Amino acid sequence: MKKKIWLGLAAGIGICVLCILIWHYKVSEDTKGSVWANTSGNVLEDRDNRSGSGPGKRVDVVHPWPVEDGLLITLPGRARASRQATLFFRVSGPLHQVRVKPGDKVKKGDLMLRLDDRDYLRRVRAVQSRLKSARANLLKMENGARAEDIRIIEASLEAARADLDLAEKELKRYETLYRNAAVSEQNLDRARNNVKLLQAKTVSLEQQLARDRTGARKEDLLAARAGIEELEVELDIARDQLNDTRLVAPFDGVVTRLIPDAFEMVTQGQPVLTLDNIATLEIPVDVPENQIHLFLEKEKPRTYKARFLTTGPRPFEAKLAEYAARADQTTGTYEFVFSVTPDSQGVIFPGMTSEISVYGAAGDEKKEKLVIPLLSLTGVSGNSAQVFLVDRETRTAQKRGIVFQGLDDSENVVVLEGLAPEDLIVTGGSSFIRPGQALEFKLPN
Repeated sequence: MKKKIWLGLAAGIGICVLCILIWHYKVSEDTKGSVWANTSGNVLEDRDNRSGSGPGKRVDVVHPWPVEDGLLITLPGRARASRQATLFFRVSGPLHQVRVKPGDKVKKGDLMLRLDDRDYLRRVRAVQSRLKSARANLLKMENGARAEDIRIIEASLEAARADLDLAEKELKRYETLYRNAAVSEQNLDRARNNVKLLQAKTVSLEQQLARDRTGARKEDLLAARAGIEELEVELDIARDQLNDTRLVAPFDGVVTRLIPDAFEMVTQGQPVLTLDNIATLEIPVDVPENQIHLFLEKEKPRTYKARFLTTGPRPFEAKLAEYAARADQTTGTYEFVFSVTPDSQGVIFPGMTSEISVYGAAGDEKKEKLVIPLLSLTGVSGNSAQVFLVDRETRTAQKRGIVFQGLDDSENVVVLEGLAPEDLIVTGGSSFIRPGQALEFKLPN
C-alpha cells in the first residue's frame, strides 16, 4: 500500500515540474524582445509590433557579391602526383638494408633498399673464372701449341706406341697359351682390352699432335668463339642481377609507402615501395560539355589558377596539360588535367582538396555574375533553382527563380540570372520558411 502511495506521489511531482517548465518557456518567449537593424539603420521594436503576422522567423541574410574580375568558372579537383611509381626488385632475396621511410624526400639515383647480394656476387665470380679459361683455350687454338708442348706430345706418343707393341705381343702369347689351355679365358680378355685401350690412346695422341702442328680447324675456332660470347652474356646477366639487389630512386620524389621490413624475404616482382614526384602536381577536374568552351576558346586567351584548402585563397599558376576527347560514360563530363608547381611556402601533398579557376580577358562575359552561398538554393533542377529574398518594406520572404553556373564541391555558386547586387538573400534557415512569412534578420556588414 505504501509503495503505491509513493509511486503516485512521484508521478504527481513529475507532472508539476513539467508544467512549470512549459510555462516558463512560454513566458520567456512572449516577453523576450530582440533588437534587429531595419533597412534605415534604426533599432526595431519588439516582434509583436513589426509588420507581418505573428513573430518573425530568424534567418541569416547576405548580399550577392560579384565574381572576381575575369573569372569565368571555378571547378573542384583533387591534387595528385605528376609521376607515381610502385617499385619492386627484379631479383629475390632477404632485405638487408632499408635507408628510407615514408615521407622522406629522395633524389634520382639515391639508394633506398638493398638485398643480401652474397649469392649474386659468387655467381659473378664463377662466370668470370669460366670466361677466363675459355679465352685462354681460344688463344691456344689460334696461336697453336708451343714447341715444348709438341715435344711432350711426341714423347707421349712414342711411349704409347711402344706400350701398344708390347701389348700386341703379349696378346699373341695369351692366344697360344689359351689354345693349349694354359691360361683362362679371363686372362685372354684382359689382354685384348689392354690392346684396345693403348690403340685408342695412340690415336688420340696422334690427332693431338697433328692438330698442334697444323693448328685448330676453322669450325673448332668458331665453336670456341661462340662459347666465349655465351659466357660474356651470362656474365652481363649475373652483373645485372647483382646490381638489381640495390633499389635506387628513378626520379626525384617523396616516399609515400614502404611495404616490407628489414631482413624479410622479398620475391622478384613484389611491390616494396611507392614513390611520388610532387615537384609538379596534377589537378584533374570534370568539365560539363556546356562549359568546355570556357577552357578551349582559341581566339580568347585563358589563364588558369589553382587554389588549395591548406593554402587558403593564395593562387598558384596552372597550365592545361591534357584533356579527354571522350566523355565519361557515368558522369557525362570531360576530364581536364592541369599541372601546378607549388613553391616551398605551401604544404601541398597528393590527395589534397583543390580547385581550378579559369580567367578570361576583360569583356569576355557581358552578363554580370554574382556569387551566393550554396545553402541558399532550394528546388534545384539542372542549372535552375529558387532562393528566398527579403522584401525590405514588408520584411517577409519572397521566392525568386535563378539560373546558376553549375554545382560543384565548393560552398558557393555563381548566379548568371535572377539576382541584383542589392538583393538580400536568405541563407541560414531557408529550408524552414515559406513565401510571405515574416522574418527577423540582421543586415550584412
